[in-house]
Amino acid sequence: MKIKFTKHVENKLKEGDSIKLKINSKKIKDIIKKSAILGEKLDQHHSIGELNQKLSLSVIWKMERGIIKVITFYPSRKGRYESKILQRR
Repeated sequence: MKIKFTKHVENKLKEGDSIKLKINSKKIKDIIKKSAILGEKLDQHHSIGELNQKLSLSVIWKMERGIIKVITFYPSRKGRYESKILQRR
């Protein structure tokens, strides 16, 4: 499946925090493909995967004409968003 990044995501990958935390396009793609936690809200999906021992990486994306379009991503403390998604199920 083809995965496309918005300009926002491309710019964010070049920022200091993303570089410091070793967040790259491969990591984002892996989280989308192998996400342990997946939430859906309207037409957006929220995939969460492990970033390191203390942090998770959340990836917000949507499907457009058979292509996954990554809207944004952000690191968060483990458990912060996972529990909210699981509660909605």
